[in-house]
Amino acid sequence: MIGLAIALVALAGCTNKKEVRAARSSVYDIDFAVVYSGALQATRELYANLDDNPGSGKIMTAWHQVQYANNQDDLGNQRIIAQQQGVQQGGAGVSPGAAAAGMPTRLAYKRYFIRFDVTVAGGRPWRVKVSGHAAEWDPGNAMPTELKGMARPPWLDGRIEALQVAIYRKIKPYAIKAKEEVPIEKTEPDLPKTDPTVFKGVTAPAAKTLAAIKDALAMRDNTALRAQLADDVVWSLGGAPGADTAMAMWQADPESLEAMGRTIAGGCGTVDKKVACPPGAPIPGAYQLVIEPRGDAWKVTSFVKAE
Repeated sequence: MIGLAIALVALAGCTNKKEVRAARSSVYDIDFAVVYSGALQATRELYANLDDNPGSGKIMTAWHQVQYANNQDDLGNQRIIAQQQGVQQGGAGVSPGAAAAGMPTRLAYKRYFIRFDVTVAGGRPWRVKVSGHAAEWDPGNAMPTELKGMARPPWLDGRIEALQVAIYRKIKPYAIKAKEEVPIEKTEPDLPKTDPTVFKGVTAPAAKTLAAIKDALAMRDNTALRAQLADDVVWSLGGAPGADTAMAMWQADPESLEAMGRTIAGGCGTVDKKVACPPGAPIPGAYQLVIEPRGDAWKVTSFVKAE
């Protein structure tokens, strides 16, 4: 990891805007094997763990942990990250939410990961496309969460450009200017968009929140789901309320999130100015989701299994 960080820092220090533009606007007038070999070598030097398929022209790196982001978001600065995560200076304590979730009490920090898809496409002259993906892992989560949409980190584009330039340098003698510059690819799967009008018997604002929750669950977008929770959401009949604790516990037990999706799909209704899924009194042994107005928005205030 240290070698990767040093290599990226060195590359960033030698990369200028002119070279980035050249890398993004070049195609390569040479045999496919030469272009693919250069792209593979450049990618492997920065991200050693990868899979390649010459037949389809694709190179796919594994997830690699990110050591540094940029000058403001230095992922190597553990003191800043500790403060952001609620860990006291010196690692002696944690936030109440973290303690309630059973998280480690010392040096429990976020981890960030990155991976790339590199494709040699077209025909001679060949075009090299680079797309990048970022993910974060929080203590207590079972798996990292890919960062998409508004959660996409600002440092990702710079790392995509760094890999583009590294490849360009390998095969620069064969580069010719393309008709148009190749933009940074921000490829993401099509996001499901639930029509709020499918939720009958609830107000339009409540239906909008239910649709957003359903979409977040379908995409496993934990950042989007967290935004729909009230800070004091009840996630357990015996546990202390709290959104961060709830997310940690639900991620550790994916069945609960699957149950949330099934609960919403089963129908919702208005009860005493709240919306419950399913409507009516809680059923022993079954989950019930409750949302209610908080300020200008509807938020999840409870998701528990009745006893």
